[in-house]
Formats: sequence, C-alpha cells, structure tokens
Amino acid sequence: MAVIDEQPLLSVRGLTRIHGRGCPRCVELTGPIANTNACSECDSIVACADVDLDVYEGEVLGVVGESGSGKSTVLQCLFQDIAPTSGSAMLRTFADGERSIFDANSRERRELRNRLLAMVYQNPRDGLNLMVTAGGNIAERLLAVDWRNVGQMRDKASFFLTRTEVPIDRMDHMPAYFSGGMQQRVQIAKALANNPSLVLLDELTTGLDISVQAGVLDLVRDIQRSYGLSAIVVSHDLSVIRLLADRTIVMKMGRIVEAGITDQVLEDPQHPYTQLLVSSAA
Repeated sequence: MAVIDEQPLLSVRGLTRIHGRGCPRCVELTGPIANTNACSECDSIVACADVDLDVYEGEVLGVVGESGSGKSTVLQCLFQDIAPTSGSAMLRTFADGERSIFDANSRERRELRNRLLAMVYQNPRDGLNLMVTAGGNIAERLLAVDWRNVGQMRDKASFFLTRTEVPIDRMDHMPAYFSGGMQQRVQIAKALANNPSLVLLDELTTGLDISVQAGVLDLVRDIQRSYGLSAIVVSHDLSVIRLLADRTIVMKMGRIVEAGITDQVLEDPQHPYTQLLVSSAA
C-alpha cells in the first residue's frame, strides 16, 4: 500500500468528454440512472462525465468497468490523445501544479507526453513502431527529450529491456515479430525510459494468453514496488485490479458509481453495479 501524501500527484475534477455537438442536457439525460450514454435530445455520446479522481505519489489507482463505461476515455484525455469537453487535471510536476494539463500549449503537451506521462496501450501497435527495433523504440522516446549520445541510449534501452525481461539479444529485432506478451514488455520498457511522473496502463493484459498475462502482471507489480511507480490501471478484469491497485474507482455509463480502498470495494461492494461485477467474476 502506498503512503498517501497530503497533496495528490494528480487531481482530476469534472472530467467530461462528449462525442458529438452536445447540448445543455447531455449529462442530465445520460448515465447509470438513464441507463444510456446517448443523449436523447442531440444524439451525442457522453463517454464520461463529472469524473473526479486523485492519484498520490507511489500509488496505483484502479479503474474498473465494463466496455463502454468510459474508463479508457479518462486515460485518453489525460494522455492528450483526445481533448476533454470540460474539466481540469492538475499534475504536481506540470507548471508547479498550478495549471490544468488540459490548458497546455503544443510545446507543453509534447513535454507531458514525452517526459511527464507515459501510456501503455491495450494494443502494442498503438504504443510501438513495430517496424523499428525494440531498442530503437526506446531511443525514440529518449530522443524526444533531447538525448543524443547513441551509446548512452543503447545502454538505457538495454537496462530497461533487461528489467522488463526482454532478452537482450532481441534488442535489435523488430517487435512486429515478437509475441504479444513480449510486445507489451517492450512497450512497458519504453514507457519507463524517461522516468515519468505517472504511468497510464490501459487493459495491458487483454488478448494475451492466461500464462502470459500472469507474467506481465507480476512484472508490473514488481516494477511498481521497486520504483515506487505512480500509475492508473484501467481494466475490466477484477483480478488485475485486485493484484495491482491500492484504491479503485468503478465506472458505469461514463460515471463513477463507487470508489474506495481496493479490498473494501471488491470484498464489500456497496453499489449494485459493483456487486454485479464482483459476483460475475466469482
């Protein structure tokens, strides 16, 4: 369990993302009570709305929910893959925590994506250039923050590939020819290379064989404990959340319906939707 600082590393308030033109009643007419993400007045899709969350130094926050719950949208907004409709996200290592990362200019967004934040995507093809070597993928991230010494970049790539259990003799091979599990390990190595403040993990074991999933999860847990990594882990799989997350939020139809210490949420769920998720996984 992470030691909770008084000030969060990341504080998100009112995060909302609406796909479509939107209208004043979009949020009111959608969500768990309405049992729909689609606004009946304008046909816009409310991917997430009024999401509040905090992540503390050295903590792993789990976000769980079924497909369409909005959990991946939250990560995409934080990593600047898509723009939020409204809301703020204050990162302590950005602008001294005094401005929302959503207000960043183009130069600051590059800094956020290349140095302060890192994303491990569900599909490695979204996070890796599969036709560039494993070491080259890590070098690309280092180059983005002004590393220029080739020898030092190879040493850094070698260190993180070894740390993520990618055989060093595969460093000069292209990930296109790696297994899915090894591609995820390279993606994790790339994400860690610049020592980011916060790592975002989106369904990192989905589509992997069960035996491979276990290895990847053990690796992430070991790295998190070794480095005191701060992370948000999104998954529909409660076993992933139980293994990795200190605290957990549960999302349905784009809204948070329950939040708390992971063991409490999963052992004594209060919301009917959380109860259904837990019973379905039993």
